[in-house]
Amino acid sequence: EDLLKKHLAEYFVLFRPKDIVSGDFYWATEKDDSFYLAICDSTGHGVPGAFMSLLNTSFLNEAITEKHIVSPEKILNYVRDRLVNSVSKDGGQDGMDGTLIRFHKAQGASRITYAAANNNPVIVRNGLLTKLEADKMPIGLGNETKDFTLHSVAVEKGDMIYFFTDGYADQFGGPKGKKFRYKQMSELFISIQKHTMIEQDEILSRTINEWKGTLEQVDDILVIGVRV
Repeated sequence: EDLLKKHLAEYFVLFRPKDIVSGDFYWATEKDDSFYLAICDSTGHGVPGAFMSLLNTSFLNEAITEKHIVSPEKILNYVRDRLVNSVSKDGGQDGMDGTLIRFHKAQGASRITYAAANNNPVIVRNGLLTKLEADKMPIGLGNETKDFTLHSVAVEKGDMIYFFTDGYADQFGGPKGKKFRYKQMSELFISIQKHTMIEQDEILSRTINEWKGTLEQVDDILVIGVRV
């Protein structure tokens, strides 16, 4: 919490594990002139998911603080290699989807760089939502083994950037017991972008509670909003 407050002027974190421990996690660190924030969904939930989260955060720490890798895509390449060598020797496909963002202090609030695996953050600016690009492969053993892509995005003061795992959109509920879905989630982001961080958190929480109703939560839920 202290680290997030130090580097992000306005933000909220909606984190609702399905069980006591979680396969979804968010993680942050600072290194030299940069602040890193990761939003990830490890394979599984509950205890198996939490075990993978511990491994994944350990490898992220290792890449940045010990190996001094600075570029997000190279960090994800390193974490993938470590995961494949650690847990995928027998063909297991444990790993994670997620986004790693690098905020450059020297560049102020004008640009961010990031790498993403099966996970598309969005930016909402003046009522318009832009879906950011992501590589269609996991951080772990998958069908693709190419290097991750480094993306650079120009941002403007007042922009809202939303990072999230699939738990919110995949929650069953509503009048017909169907998934909430990303389209409805995008519309919700557009409608709340000018609210305060506390209000956005409350609206997102209330909306998914009402949608879920008496049904069971199907997955870990994680949504982070950051105002530039």
